[in-house]
Parts: sequence; structure tokens; C-alpha cells
Amino acid sequence: MKKMINKNLLLWLAVLLPLMFAANLPAQETTAQPVQLDINNASLQQIQALPISRELAKRIYERILYRGDFKDIYELRRVKGIDQKLFLKLKPLIRVEPYRSISTTQQRIEQLYYRLDRWSGNEGTSDALIDLWIEKALDPVNVNTASYDELINLQNLTPVDVVSIINYRNDTGGIRSMRDMRGINGLSYYGYANARNFVVYGNEPSAPGVFHGHLTMRQDNTPYMVNEGDITQQVGLANLSAGAFQGASTQPNQYIKGRFTYDRAYKLGFSYLRNLGEPLYYYNNSGLQIPKMKFFVGLEDMSFKLPGLSKPLVLKKLYAGNFSVTFGQGVVMENTDFFMPRKSGFGFRKRFKGIAGDNSRTREFALRGLAGELSYGNLSAIGFVSYAPRDAILNKTDVDSSGRHSFNQLIVLNQRFKYAPDDPSRLPDQTDLSWLDAVNELTIGSHVQYDFIPGSWLGLSYYESAYDRALNPDPTEITSAGNWSARQVTADNEIKASYGGSIARGSNPFWDKAVSFRRVFGLDFQTVIKNVSLSGEYGVLDKGGNLFDLSANPNALVLSAFVQYPSFNLFALYRNYSEGYDNPYQRSFSNYSRFKGTIFEKDYYLQSSLYSQLYTNGAQPQAEQGLYLSSFYQLNRQLTTRFEYDNWTRQSDGAAQYRLVGTLNYNPIYPFQIQLRQKWQARDAQNDISLRYFKSLEFRGRLRVRLSNYDSFNLIYVNGKTIVHPRPRVFGDIVLGSEAYGGGLIHNFTRGFKLSGMLMYYKGFFWNFEDTQFIVTESTRGALRYWTSLYMRLNSYFSMRLKYTADFQAPIQNISFNNVRTPVAGQANIAKWNRDNRQVVYLELNYNF
Repeated sequence: MKKMINKNLLLWLAVLLPLMFAANLPAQETTAQPVQLDINNASLQQIQALPISRELAKRIYERILYRGDFKDIYELRRVKGIDQKLFLKLKPLIRVEPYRSISTTQQRIEQLYYRLDRWSGNEGTSDALIDLWIEKALDPVNVNTASYDELINLQNLTPVDVVSIINYRNDTGGIRSMRDMRGINGLSYYGYANARNFVVYGNEPSAPGVFHGHLTMRQDNTPYMVNEGDITQQVGLANLSAGAFQGASTQPNQYIKGRFTYDRAYKLGFSYLRNLGEPLYYYNNSGLQIPKMKFFVGLEDMSFKLPGLSKPLVLKKLYAGNFSVTFGQGVVMENTDFFMPRKSGFGFRKRFKGIAGDNSRTREFALRGLAGELSYGNLSAIGFVSYAPRDAILNKTDVDSSGRHSFNQLIVLNQRFKYAPDDPSRLPDQTDLSWLDAVNELTIGSHVQYDFIPGSWLGLSYYESAYDRALNPDPTEITSAGNWSARQVTADNEIKASYGGSIARGSNPFWDKAVSFRRVFGLDFQTVIKNVSLSGEYGVLDKGGNLFDLSANPNALVLSAFVQYPSFNLFALYRNYSEGYDNPYQRSFSNYSRFKGTIFEKDYYLQSSLYSQLYTNGAQPQAEQGLYLSSFYQLNRQLTTRFEYDNWTRQSDGAAQYRLVGTLNYNPIYPFQIQLRQKWQARDAQNDISLRYFKSLEFRGRLRVRLSNYDSFNLIYVNGKTIVHPRPRVFGDIVLGSEAYGGGLIHNFTRGFKLSGMLMYYKGFFWNFEDTQFIVTESTRGALRYWTSLYMRLNSYFSMRLKYTADFQAPIQNISFNNVRTPVAGQANIAKWNRDNRQVVYLELNYNF
């Protein structure tokens, strides 16, 4: 025990004696090294612990959050509020580590945030393309293995661009970098600038199990039929308690959509749309009520090696649920609800090629079923089958032996109420003929294509739609009593030529309820020769004649040519559509939609004012024959020009029309841009005694100033004049003038916080781009309009846009008298000041991951 104590004592002395000795040594000067804060990865609370104000700490934190990491310590000096004295004080307390480790997808979002901002607000005809662009921006394709179809669907790539890329990689063994791609002979600057956002150059496959996608939610209170307030008032849409509006609500326009991809091959998407005041429809009205919506699941790029085949069989796409289909130039098949004038397939009017999952706002012509695409070597084939209800106007008098009423015309409805309230003859207490889901449609279609070389092919198309009601487009069933026989004009020949009647009667081998049908065949081709692209499509509506006899059946033809040089391009398109080519899925090039100038355009001649949606919402092109030319030429770095010229004849009445637009962009120095645009347009200009005559001139001048930090300021002036003489012998010419002027500003507070807006005065007809929306409005007495939009990126994945628009009309005195012989209860003769003011709020949320 004693030995153990002595041993422990010696041990303690061995430790303590050196410490006691060191304590008596003279003190040496030491400099304490503070613990430095990793500023790029610090939280707001950690930054607030620095010897700075809370406001400055928040500014530093938001600078990192919205504009990215500091590259070095000296960038801290650029933050507002940090002078040299404070910088020297903070410098020893802060360290700058390498960039935070973020996912590849997040890096792509950071790089392309400005494009995602622009794309998120696009809608309508571009939905399929926008979804694809967002998907490929988040998970780009390998430019060395991508097919022609994958590349041609990318933003602003022309057939010449795509073939140039494919030829270069075949000749050189591959594209190794962005620098290689920039040097490709034949690839335009715009093609390169856009393609680089969607492609990678490595050969390694993407990491397995990657899941990404995007979600969008929009809400706004844009009024129904905003440019047709008289119709809205006439049919009582403001009174949502009316019987015809059963189930209606005051809910705003709502649109929610999502698209997701897993491991690149597996696709999933959905969308939900409900317009202002519309009833909420469910799949079932009892038990668990699920709102009606669109959805799809898909599979892409799966290869199979089958016995006896020298090449793999590739399942390029397989979709179940809602899907979109586009063949060629839209002559035979393109199922969207929206009409885009002069949809050429190039530039801003690009057309999606092939099949895709559909979560767009299309409802009337939405396809629902199964669609797939297979390829074997140079041969590929698309096939689809769809079964879906269609909104249609039913005939009151034409009833078959089973008691089912025939249908007159398919119709795209702004608001899907069950009945048109101002057509009492079809309301429940009369004939009970609802236009909602009025007819069921079974559609089967296919497209077979053989590629001779990249960008050169020949394709055959076919589709057939069968209906469970007879198709009888009788115009007297839509116009009010006596108006059809009394008011007909030559443009109404397009109505008379609508497909239907006895020629449409027939059965379907796959559906025993079918009693009528519509069948369309087509042929399309394309070839690229160096810097020239030639393409065309021919479609035939089968009416029992010989398909090889061009005069036996209604037909449609589109031929186009495109020439591309580094600073110049020229596009030419010829189209010729028969009056009788009544194909509801046709979306090819046209200036006007079907029924322009017909009685369907005049709501006061129809049994319901809402039946005018046959024209206002018409997606089919009008029967036209004409030649369209457009060109872009960059004279030098400061001056660019564009022009469009179209000369065409309306087939229904032979009215000759032309449209010429010239645009000049001048940049005297980089920050300043002057844009001058002049349009000349006329109908029957050589026959000015015709009631069809009109002539229109429009000038637009814009000055844009680019400021620092991507800010900009612009001024706009618009002046237009339209000359018409509907009754020249009585009234003489009528001149409709329009004028507008205003200014707009875009200010980026940070990289993720932007405020934009515009103040405008206008009188007459006016169209403009407002943030990401395209608006058309009109004021007969003058109006003040302004809008402001706030865009915020709350983090790398989540963004929000909030827009407020106000439109204040100048007052005018309207006197309204009720019929004293048939007084309306609760109403009296009134004289009131009518001031039609509108205030619209638009909210958009986007989540990309």
C-alpha cells in the first residue's frame, strides 16, 4: 500500500513540476487567432453575430442567397454599406470557402433562371414545347447521341441547324465542348445560343435513380370574354345564380400542372384547369369526389434486341392517359384548342413534333388513351387510340330512330357550363340538349416515316374519328329564325362546306355505338440540302372519292422552303386549303381561323350569343390559298431588319388579301435599341366598292435602354388606322383610328428579385406583351392602363410571380330604356354613366427540382 502511494506521488510530481517551472518563465507575446466564419455557408443568425448591423447582415445573406457565393473575400467590399474601414475590420473574421456543394440540377437552375422565368409564363399553343424545354434544361440530353426528333424540338433550332450538328458529330467523331459546337459550319448563332442550354457533351450516362420535374400553379381573375363585354352582359354571365349556371362559383381561373421524370425514362404528369366561375366537375358525384383532370404516365427510349433482327427495336415513347400528337406541318393532326396565326413551325411559331404527355390547357381536343412510337433503323411509326367526350352543339330537330339528336359543330368553350343560358330552346325545361360532353369520340391514328438521311424523310399519316351521334352541320340549327336565309354572304360558303350529313354516316369495327365518322389521310416530307430545308404536307378528307384524284375529295397542301446563312435567312410557304377540308385537328399555317367573316362571327344572328365561340375559339385554319415570305437580315452589328409578306385569297368568297410587316432594329451603342415597325394590311384593295373592303396601317416605335444589372427602360408609341365602308353608298368611308403611348421599366433588386411594370394610354385597338402574357384590348373612348409584376426566386427551386393590372376607361353617357309595353319586374328606365374598369390579379408559383 505504501509503495503504491509513493508511486502515485512520484507520478503527480512528474506532471506538476514542469508546469510550475513554465509558469515562472517570462511571458511571451502571443496573437490569438479568431475562428473565421465561412461566409458562403453561414446562416443569417451567424452573419448577424458579426460586428455589423442587422440590416447589413440581412443584405449580405440575401446577396449570397440570390446572386450566388462570393468568389473571394474582396467581393464583400461591393456590398452596399461596407466601406474600406468596415471591410478591414471584417476581413480577419471571415473566410471564403469553395462554392457550396449543390446538385447538378440546382446548378442548371441557377444558370438558366432567367429562361425559366420567361418559360414559366408561356401557355396555350406552346405548352408541349415549354414542358420539354424545362425538362431538358433540368436534365440535358447528350448532343452526341440525341436523335433528330429530340434536337428539332429544342428552342429555335431549325432543320438546317440540327442536320449541321448531326453531320459534324458523324464526321469528327463527336462534339467535345461548347467551343466545338460554336464552330460547327452551318449552325446559326441563334441555334447555338439556344442549343447549349439543353445539351451536354459527355458520353457517360446520367446517374441512375435521378428524379426531377416542375410544378406550376396559376390563379387570376381575368374576366370571361374580356373583349366581348356586350355578350357577357347579354347572356347574364354576371348573374352566376341563374339556372343555366348550376354549380357555378366565384372562384378565379385556376390552372395547376406538374411534370416529373425518373431515371430519364419514366414520365408522369397531371393538370387541372377551371376557368372563372366554372362549375367543379367530378369523376363521380357520390362517395370520394375526385375533380376531373388530365394525367399521363410514360416510358421513353427503351431498346430491345429481338431474335432475327440485326438492329435493336427501340420503343421511343409510350404514353397512357392524356397525350398530344403532331404530324408534319399540322395539316392532318395537331390536337390543341388554340389557334396561332401564321404558325410556320419556325422561330417563335415552332410546332412540337411527335407525341408527348399532355398537361396543357387543351380540353376540347384533348386525346385520352394510349400512344406509342417505335423505330427500327431508319423506319419509325407512331400509333394512337383515344376515347374522349367532346363539347358540341346538338341539333333540335334532327333525331335518329333511337331518339338521339345529331350534333352540329364541335365547339371550344371558354367556360364549360352545361347550357347556353340565352338559348331557352335547349334548356332542361325544353329539349334538354346540353353542349357539355355532348358526343363521344373514338379516334385511331398512325404515322409511318422512313428517314433516308438525317433531316430527310417521307411519311404517311392517317386518322379516323368515330362518333356516337350523327354528324349534321345544319346552319339553321345555330342561327336565329330567318337569319340564315336572309343574311347569307359569300363567306358563309365555308359553313355550307362543313363535313357531315349522309356522307358521314357509317359504323366502326371497334365500336358498336358509332353512327358517323370522319377519315383523313396525309403525306409529308422533308429534306435538308446544305443550308436549304424543303418540306411539305398534303392531306385528304375522305368523302368517298378516289384518294389519288386531287379533285375528288377536299384537300389541303402546304409547301415550304427555308434558306439559312450566318446573317441572313429567308422562309417561303405556300398553302392551299379546300373549303370542304373540314378537319377539326388541322392546325397548319393560316392568317385567320375558320369561320372568319361568316355569320358565326356575328353573335346577334345566332340562337345564343355564346355560339359565336365557334369563331372566336376556332382552332382550325380558314380555307386560304396564298404565299407567305419572311426574312431576317443583319446588315452589321448595329442594324438588323425583318420583314413578313403574305398575299392570299379566301377560298369561300375569293377575297384577295395581303399583309406586309417591316421591322428595323438599330443599336447605335449597345445600351440603346431603337425599333421601328410598320404594318400594311388590306382586303379587296383592288375592289374598294366591295363590302368586304378594308385597309389597315399600323406603326410601332419603341426605344429601349439597357441599364446596369440587367435593368431596362423602354418607351413605346403606337398609331394605327383602319378604313372600312360597310355601306359606302350610304355612309361613305369609316376611319377607325387607334393610338397608344407609354413607358415600362424592369428593375432587378437582386438576382432573384425583379420588379417590372408599364403605364400606357390607348384609344382604339391595342395589343401588347405584358411581362409573360400577351393581351389584346380595345377602347372606343380612351383608357389608362398600367400593370406591375413582382418576380421572386425564394430559393434555387421555388419562384413566385405576382402581377396586378388595372384598366380605367374614360366615361361615356349611356342611356338604357326598358320596353314600357313589357316591363321587367324590378327594373326601371335608367340613365347612367358607364365606366368599364377592370382590375386583374395574376399569381403564379413555380417549383423546379
